[in-house]
Amino acid sequence: MKEQRKKKRVLIQESVIINGIMKAYALDISEDGMYISTQAEFIPGAVLELSFKLNDRDIKVKAIVQHVQPGIGMGVRFVNSSPEAYSVIRDFVNESSEVVTRPKERVILLVDDSAQSRAIYRNKLSLDGFTVIEASDGIEAFKRLQEKRPDLVILDLWMEGMDGFKLLQLMKLNPELKDIPVIILSARSIPQDIQKAIALGAREFLPKATTTPVKLSERVKEYFKSPKGSGSEI
Repeated sequence: MKEQRKKKRVLIQESVIINGIMKAYALDISEDGMYISTQAEFIPGAVLELSFKLNDRDIKVKAIVQHVQPGIGMGVRFVNSSPEAYSVIRDFVNESSEVVTRPKERVILLVDDSAQSRAIYRNKLSLDGFTVIEASDGIEAFKRLQEKRPDLVILDLWMEGMDGFKLLQLMKLNPELKDIPVIILSARSIPQDIQKAIALGAREFLPKATTTPVKLSERVKEYFKSPKGSGSEI
């Protein structure tokens, strides 16, 4: 698997059918394999048949399970892919890796399942010169991360679909995402949530009850003044 990690990997959000019956989601892909988000557990070494789309092309490959994160997903390595399938995957990875580059402006990904909450914070951040992109849950956040790599993620925790805890776990497992700083902005700020979020890699925890749009924007400005954007933990 160490050799696979050295390959260029790009973010995707594509449905994957496993063994013709089970639906899951691919979150990243390289020429050699992909990471699949699934609640089902497979043992390392298991051989799977995968079906998915890239650039509107139907791809069918066999893959061997390399490593498993129970309840989160698994990394697989492609085996016995046809020359045509390999060519489509290779071209997709090369084209996508050229597009996904760090922008010059300060870009913030705001992830929250409340459209009203996103609008309130987005308006202030935009007025203060930040480019804000939005997502309503963890799965949509992965799609946004593919479209435009942010300088900072502001993340709610409790959302339908993929919650903030799982998104944090997946980001820290992905070499291309693990260094993007994450600030938690949550309506629920019990000690267990704070400790868990920080343990999973969040830089800071801000409770919504005391974090106005003005305060959040000022905190973000202070954050970017630091060379490493290091935040304090609340």
